Amino acid sequence: MILVMGATGHIGSKITTHLLANSQQVRCVARKFPNKDAFRGAELAQGDANDVSFLMDCMRGCSAVFTMIPPDMSAKEVRFYQNKFGEVIAEAIEEAGVKKVVNLSSVGANLESGTGPILGLHDQEERLNSITRADIMHLRPTYFMENLLSGIPSIISMNRFFGTISSEVPVPMIATRDIAARAAFLLMHPEFKSHNVEYLLGERDVTFDEALRILGQAIKKPEIEYVEVPEQEMRNYLIGAGLTEDWSDAMLEMNRSFNNGSIAGTVNRDKKNTTATSLEEFARTTFLDAYTRAQRTDADRKSRPSSEREARP
Repeated sequence: MILVMGATGHIGSKITTHLLANSQQVRCVARKFPNKDAFRGAELAQGDANDVSFLMDCMRGCSAVFTMIPPDMSAKEVRFYQNKFGEVIAEAIEEAGVKKVVNLSSVGANLESGTGPILGLHDQEERLNSITRADIMHLRPTYFMENLLSGIPSIISMNRFFGTISSEVPVPMIATRDIAARAAFLLMHPEFKSHNVEYLLGERDVTFDEALRILGQAIKKPEIEYVEVPEQEMRNYLIGAGLTEDWSDAMLEMNRSFNNGSIAGTVNRDKKNTTATSLEEFARTTFLDAYTRAQRTDADRKSRPSSEREARP
């Protein structure tokens, strides 16, 4: 039995698909399973993974587990939240006697300051490495291509994508499908020993200017552009979108670390850490699908009578 935490997320859902396609016994952990048919063939464990008793019971009898600290944008103190959740994961691993762990971390997790939410993953790597009876593989992927999906509303309304990372700074970007494929392989073939780190850097580095050109071509809107905005303006936007002040500050700090090269300077690209999916392929598939759905939703909303729009929550 292989356990997958965060099974309904971008990475966990894809790991589950890989494992089931390879006839593995899979136990999926999530707070809710809105579409249980998508997990047909897996054992579903619905509950709060921040509860050590629940998580420990889920891990019992598993040959390998995929662990992650799910982001909670309502957390008032990001690192405190991450560490409390990380402690639960570590305790559950020890108490359940798990021997093989694939842990989702991040590029930059070796740094001790200046990386925003990545600092909590730095702490978690150290915490899990203190478990002497488990073999652990820390996956350190780079910036998710799926982060670009957050710009779809402003692309639809203004033909613009706003951010604080410099438009000219090359950023390694990875599709979560590639992270999931590697994680699934390691869970099925857990031959790693002791405590290890593996980087996943995507197909290549791209600037945000280049990224927006690629996305524009895929959605047939070549006029869209990337716009750098001041940090305070972005902070106000993030808080207005529902992030806490600490999460907003953490995200801006992480972006700053991409800008100043502190994250990029921690690892060099090679054949082993370069993954398959290009941004062009991501744009033609995942991004185009999400953009098309959002366009339809926006068109449906605008087609309703104004009185109906105002009456809806």
